[in-house]
Amino acid sequence: MADATTRPRFKPGRLIAIGAIGAVAASAGLVAPAAFAEAGYPSWDDVQKAKQSEVTKQAEIVKITALLVGLQTAAADSSKASQIAAEAYRVSQDDLEAATAREASLTKQAEAAKARAATSKMRAGLIAAHLAKAGAQDLSLNLFLNGRKADDLLAQLGTASKLGEASETIYRQALQDKNTAESLGDQAAAATTERTRLSAAAMARFDEANAAARAAEAALEAEQKKSNDLFAQLALLKDTTAETERSYQAGQDAAAAAAALARAQAAAAARAAADQAAAKAAAAANKPAPAAPAAPAAP
Repeated sequence: MADATTRPRFKPGRLIAIGAIGAVAASAGLVAPAAFAEAGYPSWDDVQKAKQSEVTKQAEIVKITALLVGLQTAAADSSKASQIAAEAYRVSQDDLEAATAREASLTKQAEAAKARAATSKMRAGLIAAHLAKAGAQDLSLNLFLNGRKADDLLAQLGTASKLGEASETIYRQALQDKNTAESLGDQAAAATTERTRLSAAAMARFDEANAAARAAEAALEAEQKKSNDLFAQLALLKDTTAETERSYQAGQDAAAAAAALARAQAAAAARAAADQAAAKAAAAANKPAPAAPAAPAAP
């Protein structure tokens, strides 16, 4: 399986097109009616028989209408699930790209810190070797035995002291560089582990999004195919046309959507009004009380 960082981004727009459920193209042709039907769906013989009685006809109309609504609902639910899966994949891909960039940055910093630590270690080693060589000569004894060369020996002693101070600074820097390099190395390793985890997660989300898209396409195809026969059967029972029944159902769907939108807007307005009232009440409760009037001065 290809690495998730190379996978193409999923195209939610394709799913939105799948989600446009409800109005099947009017130009879709009807297949020749069959005497038998898929399990759960009425055959043309069933419809013909139901038409012989007003009671059975109305019952068949209710049944077919419910089947149409069920098909539309299934297609809409599959489309919504597909869009959610596509968004989950998009988020996982964004997380993976951020983790990949962090891993690259930390790896680069760790390599630079490792190079600095190696240089500091080399400098500390050179200073230590120089001091060890100078320490092999007892400067105090030479100072006692060679009074005439006291100035030279004192100069050597001063130099050794300065080298000691410099060596301590260089040693501390080398230790700091070593710790920094190790810390950045650990962070880079952790970033690699996280990037690997997110890569696997992105692959899983990608497969889930593809599966959801295929399911949405199948549901839409089933809705379009089966609704052709159902609208034609409904038209036969009502003595109308399939196009008339499609238009009627589209109008019902539009009215239901408008009612749902109105309810949602009303609920949002009510929540906003309640939040505003609560904010005003909280502000009033926190408002400091007016100061008491000062007592009159004594005569």
